[in-house]
Amino acid sequence: MASPLVSIVIPVYNRPALIRDAVDSALDEGKRVPLEVIVVDDCSTDETWDVVRGYGGVVRAVRLERNSGQSVARNHGLDLASAKYVKFLDSDDVLAEGHLELEVERAESDGADIVVSGWGARFDDGTTRVWPAPHFQSVIDDVLAGLAVPTSSALYRKGACARWDPALRKLDDWDVFCQSALGAAAIVAVEGSAYWMREHGGARATGVSMLTNAREHHAILDKIERRLAAMGELTEARRKRLAQYYYKEMRVFALYDRPAFEEAMRHIVALDPRFRPVDEERQAWMRAAARVLGPRQAILVHTRIKTLLRRLRARSPRTE
Repeated sequence: MASPLVSIVIPVYNRPALIRDAVDSALDEGKRVPLEVIVVDDCSTDETWDVVRGYGGVVRAVRLERNSGQSVARNHGLDLASAKYVKFLDSDDVLAEGHLELEVERAESDGADIVVSGWGARFDDGTTRVWPAPHFQSVIDDVLAGLAVPTSSALYRKGACARWDPALRKLDDWDVFCQSALGAAAIVAVEGSAYWMREHGGARATGVSMLTNAREHHAILDKIERRLAAMGELTEARRKRLAQYYYKEMRVFALYDRPAFEEAMRHIVALDPRFRPVDEERQAWMRAAARVLGPRQAILVHTRIKTLLRRLRARSPRTE
């Protein structure tokens, strides 16, 4: 058997039915590309481990001694990976037939550190939706503009792949892509979908509150900012763009974490003393209010209005 060219890492926790489809889709790609499939069971409490072990030697199955989260499981799989390239696949997703071969061919021909593709979603009613692959021209500025791909739409050269952050739950794939991209010499795109996300009624690790999402968003931007500063790439234009990106979640902080709001607002002004929301504020009236009142006061007024409306709705009698 040829040495693996791709390591496919699949973390799983309590998904005995879904994991079969994920693993089978990965093994099917082995007919076209030499690969190894590494499944890391995050200490499941049901029959998931029995299902994974049932594949025998065609799958490298490991089980963590305690439940530690999907990022720990992915890092464990990354450490075990022996191939030149690595792709991460969630246990409730499936790889698109034949696409991995196209990614590997492009990686080899272009010497790319990361190959990005589109992705798709399959819904319970039989409908589908697809998203195209983003194209990168200036990696740093593209990352700051929000270009990224979800977990399985990236094929990483193993040495160029960043570690997964266990502190993150929802935006962990955005974080690992951004950190990997900032160190990449070349990112190339392949048209078509790399994988399919599947709708299901089971639990998802990404099911978090708006406040948790906002905190993770700011934590990742802080990482990017520190990385660019260390690289000597934090130009004035990029400081201003970061200020806009931080603003994106400010309404959530104003509603649910006032101290975090005030701290983030000070940081935004430090990045751009003349800050006014532009591309991350879609509502024209809020952009206008920020010009008149200042961004901080405009958000606080918006928060007061929203809070008042919530109270009025709660007091209004309900009719059958």
